[in-house]
Amino acid sequence: METVLQEHHNQMPAREILESLAEKFSESTERKGRTIVQFKQVWNWFQNRRYAIRAKSSKVPGKLNVTSMPRDDSNPVRNVLQPVAAPMPPPMAAPMSTAMPATTVPVATRHMSESFMEFEAKSSRDGACYDVATFLAHRYMETGDPEVQVRFAGFGPEEDEWVKVRKHLRQRSLPCEASECVAVLPGDLILCFQEGKDQALYFDAHVLDAQRRRHDVRGCRCRFLVRYDHDQSEEIVPLRKVCRRPETDYRLQQLHASSNTEQKPSTNPPTATTPTETMQKQQNRDVSRTPAPVGVSHANVFSIAAQTANPESKNAAFTTTIATSTPAQNMQE
Repeated sequence: METVLQEHHNQMPAREILESLAEKFSESTERKGRTIVQFKQVWNWFQNRRYAIRAKSSKVPGKLNVTSMPRDDSNPVRNVLQPVAAPMPPPMAAPMSTAMPATTVPVATRHMSESFMEFEAKSSRDGACYDVATFLAHRYMETGDPEVQVRFAGFGPEEDEWVKVRKHLRQRSLPCEASECVAVLPGDLILCFQEGKDQALYFDAHVLDAQRRRHDVRGCRCRFLVRYDHDQSEEIVPLRKVCRRPETDYRLQQLHASSNTEQKPSTNPPTATTPTETMQKQQNRDVSRTPAPVGVSHANVFSIAAQTANPESKNAAFTTTIATSTPAQNMQE
Protein backbone atom coordinates (compact mmCIF):
# COMPACT_ATOMS: atom_id res chain seq x y z
CA MET A 1 0.00 0.00 0.00
CA GLU A 2 2.91 2.33 0.64
CA THR A 3 4.16 1.55 -2.87
CA VAL A 4 0.76 2.30 -4.38
CA LEU A 5 0.64 5.64 -2.57
CA GLN A 6 4.12 6.55 -3.81
CA GLU A 7 3.19 5.61 -7.37
CA HIS A 8 0.26 8.01 -7.17
CA HIS A 9 2.45 10.81 -5.75
CA ASN A 10 0.58 10.93 -2.45
CA GLN A 11 -2.79 11.28 -4.20
CA MET A 12 -5.79 9.09 -3.51
CA PRO A 13 -5.83 6.10 -5.91
CA ALA A 14 -8.90 5.40 -8.00
CA ARG A 15 -11.82 3.59 -6.40
CA GLU A 16 -11.16 0.52 -8.55
CA ILE A 17 -7.65 0.19 -7.10
CA LEU A 18 -8.92 0.48 -3.53
CA GLU A 19 -11.62 -2.11 -4.13
CA SER A 20 -9.03 -4.43 -5.65
CA LEU A 21 -6.81 -4.05 -2.58
CA ALA A 22 -9.75 -4.73 -0.26
CA GLU A 23 -10.59 -7.92 -2.17
CA LYS A 24 -6.96 -8.99 -2.12
CA PHE A 25 -6.69 -8.56 1.63
CA SER A 26 -9.99 -10.38 2.18
CA GLU A 27 -8.70 -13.36 0.17
CA SER A 28 -5.44 -13.62 2.11
CA THR A 29 -4.74 -16.82 4.01
CA GLU A 30 -5.32 -15.41 7.49
CA ARG A 31 -8.59 -13.65 6.54
CA LYS A 32 -10.28 -15.79 3.91
CA GLY A 33 -13.65 -16.99 5.11
CA ARG A 34 -13.34 -15.17 8.43
CA THR A 35 -12.73 -11.45 7.96
CA ILE A 36 -13.80 -9.22 5.10
CA VAL A 37 -11.75 -6.08 4.58
CA GLN A 38 -14.07 -3.28 3.53
CA PHE A 39 -13.39 -0.66 0.90
CA LYS A 40 -13.79 2.14 3.46
CA GLN A 41 -11.04 0.65 5.64
CA VAL A 42 -8.53 0.73 2.80
CA TRP A 43 -9.69 4.22 1.99
CA ASN A 44 -9.16 5.38 5.57
CA TRP A 45 -5.64 3.99 5.63
CA PHE A 46 -4.67 5.93 2.51
CA GLN A 47 -6.17 9.14 3.87
CA ASN A 48 -4.34 8.85 7.15
CA ARG A 49 -1.03 8.25 5.39
CA ARG A 50 -1.59 11.13 2.96
CA TYR A 51 -2.16 13.65 5.72
CA ALA A 52 0.68 12.29 7.84
CA ILE A 53 3.12 12.72 4.95
CA ARG A 54 1.77 16.17 4.13
CA ALA A 55 1.99 17.38 7.72
CA LYS A 56 5.52 16.03 8.06
CA SER A 57 6.83 17.67 4.90
CA SER A 58 5.03 21.00 5.06
CA LYS A 59 6.31 22.33 8.38
CA VAL A 60 9.62 23.25 9.96
CA PRO A 61 9.91 21.30 13.24
CA GLY A 62 9.10 23.35 16.31
CA LYS A 63 7.88 26.42 14.43
CA LEU A 64 4.50 27.73 15.51
CA ASN A 65 2.21 28.42 12.60
CA VAL A 66 -1.53 28.96 12.73
CA THR A 67 -2.19 28.23 9.07
CA SER A 68 -4.66 25.39 8.72
CA MET A 69 -3.95 22.17 6.83
CA PRO A 70 -3.70 22.82 3.07
CA ARG A 71 -6.86 21.61 1.41
CA ASP A 72 -6.53 19.40 -1.63
CA ASP A 73 -9.74 20.19 -3.51
CA SER A 74 -8.47 18.47 -6.65
CA ASN A 75 -9.42 15.07 -5.25
CA PRO A 76 -12.96 15.06 -3.86
CA VAL A 77 -12.94 11.34 -3.06
CA ARG A 78 -12.02 10.67 0.53
CA ASN A 79 -13.34 9.54 3.84
CA VAL A 80 -13.60 11.47 7.09
CA LEU A 81 -10.81 13.91 6.42
CA GLN A 82 -11.29 14.56 2.71
CA PRO A 83 -11.48 18.32 2.09
CA VAL A 84 -14.85 18.25 0.39
CA ALA A 85 -17.03 21.31 0.66
CA ALA A 86 -20.61 20.26 1.37
CA PRO A 87 -22.97 22.60 -0.50
CA MET A 88 -25.81 24.00 1.55
CA PRO A 89 -29.23 23.23 0.01
CA PRO A 90 -30.54 26.44 -1.64
CA PRO A 91 -33.94 26.46 0.14
CA MET A 92 -32.22 26.25 3.51
CA ALA A 93 -29.17 28.38 2.85
CA ALA A 94 -28.15 30.95 5.42
CA PRO A 95 -25.18 33.28 5.89
CA MET A 96 -22.22 31.70 7.60
CA SER A 97 -22.48 34.23 10.42
CA THR A 98 -25.86 32.79 11.41
CA ALA A 99 -25.13 29.19 10.56
CA MET A 100 -22.33 28.67 13.04
CA PRO A 101 -20.01 30.52 15.40
CA ALA A 102 -17.12 32.01 13.48
CA THR A 103 -13.90 30.17 14.16
CA THR A 104 -10.69 32.12 14.56
CA VAL A 105 -9.08 31.18 11.27
CA PRO A 106 -6.94 33.79 9.50
CA VAL A 107 -8.74 35.34 6.56
CA ALA A 108 -5.79 34.55 4.34
CA THR A 109 -6.26 30.83 4.93
CA ARG A 110 -9.92 30.70 3.97
CA HIS A 111 -9.51 29.30 0.48
CA MET A 112 -13.05 27.97 0.19
CA SER A 113 -16.07 30.03 -0.80
CA GLU A 114 -18.10 31.64 1.95
CA SER A 115 -21.14 29.79 0.58
CA PHE A 116 -19.61 26.43 1.45
CA MET A 117 -18.99 24.74 4.76
CA GLU A 118 -17.49 21.37 5.51
CA PHE A 119 -19.27 18.81 7.66
CA GLU A 120 -18.74 15.31 8.94
CA ALA A 121 -21.35 12.89 10.20
CA LYS A 122 -21.33 9.80 12.37
CA SER A 123 -22.56 6.70 10.59
CA SER A 124 -25.14 4.56 12.36
CA ARG A 125 -23.70 1.49 10.61
CA ASP A 126 -20.30 1.42 12.29
CA GLY A 127 -20.20 4.47 14.56
CA ALA A 128 -17.30 5.99 12.61
CA CYS A 129 -17.20 9.52 11.19
CA TYR A 130 -17.20 10.34 7.49
CA ASP A 131 -17.10 13.53 5.44
CA VAL A 132 -20.40 14.76 4.06
CA ALA A 133 -20.34 15.36 0.31
CA THR A 134 -23.98 16.40 -0.15
CA PHE A 135 -27.11 17.09 1.86
CA LEU A 136 -29.95 15.34 0.03
CA ALA A 137 -33.05 16.00 2.15
CA HIS A 138 -34.25 16.89 5.62
CA ARG A 139 -37.15 15.97 7.84
CA TYR A 140 -38.50 16.36 11.37
CA MET A 141 -39.32 13.35 13.48
CA GLU A 142 -42.35 13.09 15.78
CA THR A 143 -40.11 14.05 18.66
CA GLY A 144 -39.23 17.28 16.88
CA ASP A 145 -35.63 16.25 16.27
CA PRO A 146 -34.40 17.28 12.81
CA GLU A 147 -32.67 14.76 10.56
CA VAL A 148 -30.83 15.15 7.27
CA GLN A 149 -30.12 12.63 4.56
CA VAL A 150 -26.45 12.77 3.60
CA ARG A 151 -24.21 11.23 1.02
CA PHE A 152 -20.74 10.52 2.31
CA ALA A 153 -17.80 11.70 0.24
CA GLY A 154 -16.72 9.03 -2.22
CA PHE A 155 -19.69 6.74 -1.58
CA GLY A 156 -22.69 6.00 -3.75
CA PRO A 157 -26.45 6.21 -3.16
CA GLU A 158 -26.46 2.80 -1.51
CA GLU A 159 -24.51 4.30 1.40
CA ASP A 160 -26.82 7.29 1.96
CA GLU A 161 -27.95 7.71 5.57
CA TRP A 162 -30.36 9.72 7.66
CA VAL A 163 -28.46 11.28 10.56
CA LYS A 164 -29.62 13.26 13.57
CA VAL A 165 -28.54 16.87 13.25
CA ARG A 166 -28.09 17.51 16.96
CA LYS A 167 -26.12 14.36 17.76
CA HIS A 168 -24.35 13.16 14.66
CA LEU A 169 -23.66 16.16 12.42
CA ARG A 170 -20.95 18.73 13.02
CA GLN A 171 -18.28 20.85 11.41
CA ARG A 172 -15.42 18.85 9.96
CA SER A 173 -12.46 17.94 12.20
CA LEU A 174 -9.03 19.17 11.18
CA PRO A 175 -5.93 17.01 10.64
CA CYS A 176 -3.07 18.31 12.77
CA GLU A 177 0.12 19.73 11.37
CA ALA A 178 3.38 19.17 13.21
CA SER A 179 3.30 22.62 14.83
CA GLU A 180 -0.28 22.27 16.07
CA CYS A 181 0.33 19.67 18.76
CA VAL A 182 0.27 22.46 21.38
CA ALA A 183 -3.44 22.93 20.66
CA VAL A 184 -4.29 19.35 21.69
CA LEU A 185 -4.87 19.19 25.45
CA PRO A 186 -6.05 16.57 27.95
CA GLY A 187 -9.83 16.58 28.10
CA ASP A 188 -10.24 17.51 24.43
CA LEU A 189 -12.69 15.76 22.15
CA ILE A 190 -10.82 14.63 19.03
CA LEU A 191 -11.32 12.42 16.02
CA CYS A 192 -8.76 9.62 16.17
CA PHE A 193 -7.68 7.00 13.65
CA GLN A 194 -8.07 3.55 15.21
CA GLU A 195 -6.23 0.75 13.45
CA GLY A 196 -7.22 -2.76 14.42
CA LYS A 197 -6.91 -6.23 12.99
CA ASP A 198 -10.36 -6.06 11.43
CA GLN A 199 -10.91 -2.34 10.92
CA ALA A 200 -9.24 1.03 10.42
CA LEU A 201 -11.69 3.87 10.98
CA TYR A 202 -11.97 7.32 12.54
CA PHE A 203 -13.79 7.44 15.88
CA ASP A 204 -14.49 10.06 18.53
CA ALA A 205 -12.05 9.94 21.43
CA HIS A 206 -10.97 12.04 24.39
CA VAL A 207 -7.39 12.94 25.24
CA LEU A 208 -6.41 11.66 28.69
CA ASP A 209 -2.77 12.74 28.78
CA ALA A 210 -0.09 14.28 26.58
CA GLN A 211 3.63 13.67 26.51
CA ARG A 212 5.45 16.60 24.93
CA ARG A 213 8.65 15.81 23.07
CA ARG A 214 11.13 17.97 21.23
CA HIS A 215 10.47 18.04 17.51
CA ASP A 216 13.13 16.95 15.05
CA VAL A 217 13.50 16.46 11.30
CA ARG A 218 10.73 13.88 11.44
CA GLY A 219 8.27 16.47 12.72
CA CYS A 220 6.18 16.18 15.87
CA ARG A 221 7.23 13.39 18.23
CA CYS A 222 4.64 14.05 20.94
CA ARG A 223 2.43 11.20 22.10
CA PHE A 224 -1.17 11.29 23.32
CA LEU A 225 -3.04 8.86 25.54
CA VAL A 226 -6.61 8.69 24.24
CA ARG A 227 -9.77 6.83 25.17
CA TYR A 228 -12.16 5.95 22.36
CA ASP A 229 -15.77 6.83 23.10
CA HIS A 230 -17.35 3.88 21.31
CA ASP A 231 -15.54 1.04 23.12
CA GLN A 232 -13.72 2.81 26.01
CA SER A 233 -10.40 1.33 24.89
CA GLU A 234 -7.23 3.34 25.47
CA GLU A 235 -4.28 3.80 23.17
CA ILE A 236 -1.12 5.90 22.87
CA VAL A 237 -1.09 7.57 19.46
CA PRO A 238 1.14 9.99 17.53
CA LEU A 239 -0.12 13.33 16.27
CA ARG A 240 -0.65 12.02 12.74
CA LYS A 241 -3.64 9.98 13.97
CA VAL A 242 -5.26 12.93 15.70
CA CYS A 243 -7.75 15.37 14.18
CA ARG A 244 -8.60 18.32 16.39
CA ARG A 245 -11.91 20.12 16.54
CA PRO A 246 -12.09 23.47 14.72
CA GLU A 247 -13.17 25.15 17.96
CA THR A 248 -9.53 24.91 19.10
CA ASP A 249 -8.35 27.37 16.43
CA TYR A 250 -8.50 30.20 18.95
CA ARG A 251 -5.70 28.55 20.94
CA LEU A 252 -3.33 28.80 18.01
CA GLN A 253 -4.35 32.40 17.46
CA GLN A 254 -3.61 33.27 21.07
CA LEU A 255 -0.27 31.51 20.95
CA HIS A 256 0.59 33.35 17.77
CA ALA A 257 -0.34 36.69 19.33
CA SER A 258 1.63 35.85 22.47
CA SER A 259 4.66 34.92 20.40
CA ASN A 260 4.53 38.22 18.51
CA THR A 261 4.25 40.16 21.77
CA GLU A 262 7.30 38.47 23.27
CA GLN A 263 9.35 39.26 20.17
CA LYS A 264 8.72 43.03 20.45
CA PRO A 265 11.50 45.14 22.08
CA SER A 266 10.87 45.81 25.73
CA THR A 267 12.70 47.57 28.55
CA ASN A 268 11.59 44.86 30.95
CA PRO A 269 13.34 41.48 30.97
CA PRO A 270 11.22 39.04 28.94
CA THR A 271 9.58 36.18 30.76
CA ALA A 272 9.79 32.92 28.85
CA THR A 273 6.52 31.08 28.53
CA THR A 274 6.34 27.74 26.79
CA PRO A 275 3.40 26.87 24.51
CA THR A 276 2.38 24.14 26.93
CA GLU A 277 2.25 26.57 29.87
CA THR A 278 0.18 28.96 27.80
CA MET A 279 -2.21 26.14 26.92
CA GLN A 280 -2.55 25.23 30.58
CA LYS A 281 -3.60 28.79 31.41
CA GLN A 282 -6.04 28.82 28.52
CA GLN A 283 -7.53 25.50 29.57
CA ASN A 284 -8.37 26.91 33.01
CA ARG A 285 -10.46 29.57 31.26
CA ASP A 286 -12.23 27.14 28.93
CA VAL A 287 -15.23 26.62 31.21
CA SER A 288 -16.27 30.25 30.88
CA ARG A 289 -16.24 30.03 27.08
CA THR A 290 -19.21 27.63 26.82
CA PRO A 291 -22.06 29.37 24.93
CA ALA A 292 -25.67 29.46 26.09
CA PRO A 293 -28.04 26.93 24.49
CA VAL A 294 -29.69 28.11 21.29
CA GLY A 295 -33.16 27.13 20.18
CA VAL A 296 -33.95 25.03 17.14
CA SER A 297 -34.42 27.01 13.91
CA HIS A 298 -36.82 25.43 11.45
CA ALA A 299 -35.42 27.66 8.72
CA ASN A 300 -31.98 26.10 8.81
CA VAL A 301 -31.48 22.70 10.41
CA PHE A 302 -27.78 22.80 9.70
CA SER A 303 -27.30 25.67 12.13
CA ILE A 304 -28.36 23.34 14.95
CA ALA A 305 -25.26 21.21 14.59
CA ALA A 306 -22.99 24.21 14.86
CA GLN A 307 -24.96 25.96 17.59
CA THR A 308 -24.96 22.92 19.84
CA ALA A 309 -21.24 22.27 19.32
CA ASN A 310 -19.42 22.94 22.55
CA PRO A 311 -16.37 25.13 21.84
CA GLU A 312 -14.38 23.12 24.32
CA SER A 313 -14.44 19.66 25.83
CA LYS A 314 -16.92 18.97 28.61
CA ASN A 315 -14.18 17.62 30.79
CA ALA A 316 -12.34 20.71 31.92
CA ALA A 317 -10.95 19.03 35.02
CA PHE A 318 -8.02 17.59 33.15
CA THR A 319 -4.69 19.39 33.25
CA THR A 320 -1.79 18.94 30.90
CA THR A 321 0.76 16.43 32.14
CA ILE A 322 4.18 16.60 30.63
CA ALA A 323 5.53 13.12 31.09
CA THR A 324 9.21 12.99 31.91
CA SER A 325 9.56 9.27 31.44
CA THR A 326 7.44 6.65 29.78
CA PRO A 327 7.93 2.90 29.50
CA ALA A 328 9.63 2.11 26.25
CA GLN A 329 7.13 -0.56 25.38
CA ASN A 330 4.30 1.99 25.49
CA MET A 331 6.03 4.82 23.68
CA GLN A 332 7.86 3.13 20.87
CA GLU A 333 8.46 5.41 17.96
